[in-house]
Order: sequence, then structure tokens, then C-alpha cells
Amino acid sequence: MTQYRSSSRRRLAVAVSAVLAVTAGTAVVTTPATAAPVAVVQGAAQADAVITLPHNAQIVSAGNTGFLIRSLYPSGTEYRWTNYADGSTKLLDPRGTDYYGSQMSDIVVSRQQTQSTYWLHDMAAPGSSPTGLSFGDQRYTPQGIVDGTLVMTYVNSSGVLDVVLMSKASGSSSSPTTRRVTGIPGNARVTHVSGTTPGTALLTYRIETQYYLAAVDLATGSILDQRTTSTQQADSPAFLSASHWAWIERPTATTVQLVTAARGEGQQPTVTPLGAGAGPLAVHLLGDWATYSMTGGNDAFAPSALHPLTARSLTDPTRTIKLLDHVHSSTVSPDGSLLVRGGTVAEGEGIYRIAPGGDGTPVATLVASTGVPTSLALTSSNVPSVIDLDKSGDTQLGWTLSRPNATATVTLRHVRTGKTAQMQTERMDELPWRWQGELGIDVAPNGDYVWEVAAKPMNGIGPDLRTSGTFKVVRKAALHDYDDNGAPDLLVRDSAGRLWKDEVRKTWSSDSYWSVGSKLAGSGWNIYQQIESVGNVGGAPAADLVARDKDGVLWLYLGKGDGTFAPRQRLGAGWNVYNKLAGGSDLNGDGTSDLLATDGSGGLWLYKGTGNWAAPFAARVRIGTGWQIYNQITSVGDIGGTAAGDLLARDTSGVLWLYQGNGSGSFIGRVRLGAGWGAYTHLVGMGDADRDGRNDLFAYGSGGSYVYPGTGSATAPFGPRVGSSIYPATTTPYNPVV
Repeated sequence: MTQYRSSSRRRLAVAVSAVLAVTAGTAVVTTPATAAPVAVVQGAAQADAVITLPHNAQIVSAGNTGFLIRSLYPSGTEYRWTNYADGSTKLLDPRGTDYYGSQMSDIVVSRQQTQSTYWLHDMAAPGSSPTGLSFGDQRYTPQGIVDGTLVMTYVNSSGVLDVVLMSKASGSSSSPTTRRVTGIPGNARVTHVSGTTPGTALLTYRIETQYYLAAVDLATGSILDQRTTSTQQADSPAFLSASHWAWIERPTATTVQLVTAARGEGQQPTVTPLGAGAGPLAVHLLGDWATYSMTGGNDAFAPSALHPLTARSLTDPTRTIKLLDHVHSSTVSPDGSLLVRGGTVAEGEGIYRIAPGGDGTPVATLVASTGVPTSLALTSSNVPSVIDLDKSGDTQLGWTLSRPNATATVTLRHVRTGKTAQMQTERMDELPWRWQGELGIDVAPNGDYVWEVAAKPMNGIGPDLRTSGTFKVVRKAALHDYDDNGAPDLLVRDSAGRLWKDEVRKTWSSDSYWSVGSKLAGSGWNIYQQIESVGNVGGAPAADLVARDKDGVLWLYLGKGDGTFAPRQRLGAGWNVYNKLAGGSDLNGDGTSDLLATDGSGGLWLYKGTGNWAAPFAARVRIGTGWQIYNQITSVGDIGGTAAGDLLARDTSGVLWLYQGNGSGSFIGRVRLGAGWGAYTHLVGMGDADRDGRNDLFAYGSGGSYVYPGTGSATAPFGPRVGSSIYPATTTPYNPVV
């Protein structure tokens, strides 16, 4: 059974309770009030306004008119008092001052770090002057502040404990009042002080390994009631109401139990096992109910049945009610209700008041919201809507979860192919991914993508998170890229007329170039005398092919972008006048690949690309003569460092020449690159295989295949050749390789 009740009057962001930890010692001295630090008003709000306080705030104490919170930042600690009535907040001056909450009251206690005086600020009376309390004996150490009273202890050289109460005097007297606590053995050691019922301080002390609970009257210092607890008491504070005790014991190192007992001499306790739990538990009493929760569940890295704030009936211990999904901290108000910083999956993180409902059953009411969900959530994502892998090479992606205690899987999925890449993390709220444009072993294709974050809360609180978004990958069309992923593809025809596609790959850590696997691109290609890759001439994102049959008819195969081709399209007859074709370079700088052809008389002809798939080439233009000296021409794109595409030509003696494009449809002039190139049957300007931004040259012959990596230099455009396993030496050579 879950009892949630929402209140929309005001949304206040508050958080975690703090325990007083004071190290300064003192002796009774009256100090002028004019030495007190000044509280600075931060701002106010109307009663029905939406107020936002820091989501990382800690709740320190609560009085009749408001509550004290603190927020921890790398730059320091911030304290605020928030008023119930109108939601106004007062920022307390943090300069050189420590603040402490006086439990069960509107008193806020401050101490300047260079002084031993403690100042009591009555937040219910903002215009009043603070009262200074100081104890001249520096050996006494404050252990807690309850209802405006300091509880101080000192152990003398003989090992005897002394417990003193000090508070503001009544009436007009400026001197503080002090009284000693009687009834606690001298060999005891106080371990905890808290205030859970008005006018009474609850002291936990131990003698050797035995723990005791004592209810101390703040007015007189006398012990009203006390209990002996287990020697295996947990480190959880006990609770005292007007009628009952409640505390947590640890019968073993890994189990806990709730113990409750009516106040009075000889009352037998009721012990309720709670199961496994290693952390401290917060326990409270509300009428005939005890509430408990293992604090810190929202930040835990493992589920626990003790994370929820649970109410258990004192009259029927088998009856329980779940109030919150977790508790971060809590404090008691003077009226006996609880203010709990926690959360529910239904209403999120905030401060809840836990109080008896109309029938006495505890009910959780949302008092203020931090605006943060209790369920695991994605708070931000850093994924560009468009990723240009030509420009970036890799891209920093990132996602932020609302908390780090989660296991997360981030998936990038290419919509068209369904190929994915994944990153898995745990115990991280920041999920960075420097994505290098890969999907597993595959280079990421261009096109639409979906990113998905699937995360599971390690603490078991709330549902699993699943959220997604989209982005697009773009690149310019590459010379030999038939599957639209930026990686070069080589096409070869075997003796049976089958066409095979090999995607060429090289990483920075490898010494050679290899194929990720041959894939059949089609059959029946032995009807063609010549096949040539021409780059993107049809306006689609992938490279295209032209093929000339024995009758001299030229056919266009448009690349579909998935490694296959659309049905062939007839471009025209009469192409058997040409003995060589070369396509793929953009010679005139219009962004479209052009086609070059040489005829039997040595004429060089340019067919400018149009980008129109129905008529991909303009009318031919003669741009050179004397090309009969060459037995192979190869378009290689830009390898010389100019914007225009370039051409390689090998003469009959095996010398290779570079013709740099001038950007207007012709060439600057030839540059001799070297001899010995007659060893290769095919030279292919395949594009950038090693992803260094420079086009490379593929060479194939009877001795196998090699890659000449591009340098970007016009005088020496290729580095030393590198071995390749793509096409090994064989007695059945491929023809052609394009």
C-alpha cells in the first residue's frame, strides 16, 4: 500500500539532513550580542509563488515557522532559512561562519571560525538580536543543539564524564544558564545527541560495548527515562516520542532489526527483523507507527528492501505502508511531524511532510519539489544533428544521466541498414563517446541514424530508462564508394563474369591494407569490354559505373548506396571509337565527376558531368592530342594539392605521369613520377583508404596488389608502396579491377 498526497501550493527544492559536528570547546562567559554575524536576506516570494532552492540542499533542522537547509558547492557551503508561511528564503552570511540547526526549534546557531562563542538566532523573530553563548572552559565540546540548548561533554584526566546543558536565560538576563546532567555514569561516553520530542534531549551513550538511551529534561538536566539496548546497536540514531522508544539494532554484521518499547519502567521491547542492510537507518515515531528507511538509497549501487520509507504499526507489527521510494535525510518538527528529503517515482524529488492522516495512518505530502525526477532520467544529450565525417574524422558525443548509479548502453543505429555500434558503462552519470565513424567493424554509412540510451538503475528504484534521438551522417561522394560509407570499394570481374565488391580498410595501427570481405555485386558482366568507375555522375549519394559492350553501346549503372546498382540505363552507341575511359575526377570544379576518353588517333576527350541521371554527360570537348603514347589512364581525384581533379597516365615504357587539373576542364602540364609501373595490369585511383584526407592509388598485377598512399604533393604524390592482402598473386587474374 502506498500513500502519496500532492500539494501544489509551493515547490521548494530542499535536501539532505545534517548532523551537528562541532569541534570547538567552551566555558560559561557572557558575550555582547553586537559581535554576532549578520544574516543577509536573499529574496522573498509571494505565498503561492513557485520557489526553487538548490536541488543539492541538505535539510538541517525544522522549527514552527520554517526550516534550515545547507547546500554544498566546490566553492563552499551555503545556508538558507526558508519560511513556511510565504516561502521566503534568507541567505545566511557564510563569510568565516559555521551554522548549525537547533533541532525542534526556530533557532539557528552560528559560530565564527576564529571565536568560541555560539550565537542563537531566533528565525521566528527576524528583527531580534542574537544571543551569544560561551563556555570559558575550552575542554568542553558541544555534542548537539536541541531546542536552543547546547549539550556539552568533557572527560577529565581521570576518565570521568561530565555533561553540561547551556541555554539562553529566561527574562531579561543576559547571562546564559547552565545545568549538569545527572544520572549518567562517569565511565560512559556520549555517542549521539538528538532532539525528537519538545523539551527533551535524547542521549545515546556507551559503557565499553554496551549502549544506553537516556531521555534528558532540558530544563533540569535530570534523566526522565532510559533504556539498555543491544551491544550490537547499529550506528543509526534512536528516536523518542511522548509514549515510545524506537531504535535500530544489528544482530549480525549484515542484518538489522527494529526495536520499539513503551516508555516506563520494565516495559518489554518488541523486536521486528528488517532483513539485510549494511547502512545506517533513520527511525522515527508517529503516533502508533514507526517509520524507518536506510538513508542514501537514491545514491546506492545495489537494491535494498530498506530503501523505501516504510511505516510499521506498533499495534499490528505485520501491517506496513510504503510512504516514499527513498530517503536522503530527515528531521523532526516541533509538532512531531517529519520533514523528509526523498522522492517517489510518482512525484519526484523534494521535501515531504510525513504526518498522521485523518485515521492516524501516516501520509506523505509533497511540500516542495526540486524539479528532479526520482526515476533515472536523461538530463542532457550532446549529439549534433548533422555529423560531417569528412570534416571531423571523429565526433565527441555525450549523454548525461540524472545520477551515476546505473548501468547504461548507448546504441547508434543506421536506419537504412540496421547496423549498430554500442558503448556500455556503469557507475557513470556522464556518458562520453568519441565516435570515430564506425559501426562495429563497418565504416558508418551516410544517412539517418537513431541514438538510443538504455539504462538500468542499480539501486532498483524506478523503471529502466529508454530514450532516443536522431542525427544524420554526411560526407561528399567518394571516388569508389558504392555503399555510401566513405570507405573505398574495389570492383573486380572474375572469369565467370561475376562482379565482386571489396571494401578496403586500413587503421592507424595496421601495416597493410585489407578487405573486410568480398561481396557479390552481380553476374553476367562478361558482356562488357570495358567497365569504369565514374564517381557520382547521377546525383545519388554513391559512386556510379559505366560499361561498354562489344557493340560500342555505353551503359550507366547508378549506385544505390548499399553496394548494389540500379538496372542499367543506355547512354548511347559509338563508344567503341575509344580505347580507354577514365572517370571520377572533377576537372572543371563544378562538383560533378567528369569522364575522359582517348581515341585511336590519340585524341583526349572530356565529357563533363551534369549530375542528371537521365543525361549524365554533356557533349564531348576535345582537350588534347598525342595520347596514343599511353596504354592506361586513371582518374585519381585531387592528389596534387589543387582543388581540381587529376589524371595519371602510363606510357608504353612503364613511366607514370601526373596531369594536374587546372579547374577549367584541362590540365596544368605533366609531371614524371617514375618508371617501372608496367608491372601492374591495373592502376585504380580508389580514394582515401587510410582516412588521412589524401587520395591513395591501388595497383594490381600478377604479383599481387599494393597501395601507394597519397602525400598531397604534386612532385611526389605517393609514398612508398604498402603491401595489401586484397588480391593476392594468382594464375587466374581479375579483369578488370575498377
